[in-house]
Amino acid sequence: MATIDFSTVPSGVTLNEERAQYLSDRAAETATAFSRKVEKLQNTVTEARDNYAREADELIASASPEDRATARAFAKKNAANKAANIHRQLIASSEADRAAMLKGLQTLAAEAAAIQAVYTSPATMLGRVALGDPKRTQYQLQLEGAGPVEMETAARTAIMTGDMVLGAAIATVIDRRPKDRRPFAVQAFAERLLGEVWKRMTAKLEGVQLAYKTAVAADREFVRGKADGITNLSLALSRQAIAEAEDESEA
Repeated sequence: MATIDFSTVPSGVTLNEERAQYLSDRAAETATAFSRKVEKLQNTVTEARDNYAREADELIASASPEDRATARAFAKKNAANKAANIHRQLIASSEADRAAMLKGLQTLAAEAAAIQAVYTSPATMLGRVALGDPKRTQYQLQLEGAGPVEMETAARTAIMTGDMVLGAAIATVIDRRPKDRRPFAVQAFAERLLGEVWKRMTAKLEGVQLAYKTAVAADREFVRGKADGITNLSLALSRQAIAEAEDESEA
């Protein structure tokens, strides 16, 4: 039997599309603010570097020909050191704010991941509809001994009327039967009922997690002073995949 660490599962989490939208909105807001902050810090570093470079060029130009090589070595090194010092100061002075924003994004991403772990497919999403609802229980009791024709008719009715409670009952009854006695695949049925909703919700949840990963990458890039090409490519591909999934769900 597989061991499941339930201590890692957060409590007090609302499992619906409205919550996913809330997380998406909050993540977008925080990620945008973080991006602007890091961009402003980076612009300050770049501006300081450019100013020091101009000062170095002026110093080199003012040196006599015989002293120019020495002046160049000194001026370039001095400019680099002064720019590095400004960079270090900005890293230190902004650390608390950056850490707080990243922590907020991390919390949102953790909740999004937890919700996504519950809604792994349209079938799992359908299985959660109206849990504990007497109407679903009644449907399940009525369908318990239903044959293939009756089950197919019930499934068609659920799809045509948009009756998610009936759909959830059908999915539960079929899932409890041996595979060789199932009249149709639960996944295909759930896909027809909730496929678009699941895709839309999954895209939002993945977008929240991507917002956190992107912010972490941007923070590391600012602190290190250089980009990670592989990480940035991976994030770009993830953004593209999520955007395509959102387009498909809205089509």
